[in-house]
Amino acid sequence: MNLDRRRFLQVTAIGVIAAVAEPACADDRSDAIDHPQLLDLLGPERVRELGTHYRAATPTENTAEALRAALSKRPSSLFPLPASRSSRIRDDFESGRTVLVDGWMLSVTEARQAALFSLTPE
Repeated sequence: MNLDRRRFLQVTAIGVIAAVAEPACADDRSDAIDHPQLLDLLGPERVRELGTHYRAATPTENTAEALRAALSKRPSSLFPLPASRSSRIRDDFESGRTVLVDGWMLSVTEARQAALFSLTPE
């Protein structure tokens, strides 16, 4: 097969799109916006409590719509690809984006996920 420059760029672009789209489309509940990683560690009752405390302390993020919008924003970065929740949580801690919620030091991402979870029916 003879690859000219145009065909090479097309194949490369398709590969990049596939690499980015696959993780975004995967059905991995552990990285879903409404499934905080804290659930596995603390259980649903405690995560709901933490979320309720965060919403009380942060009135501008007291609705599901506001929390989803805040979680969808990405801190400024030179790398425009979407980050996994795990990497966003790690980045939050590394950058000092943390909050104290009911005695727990959480990343802002974790606190927002807990708050969103606290708004879902049990």
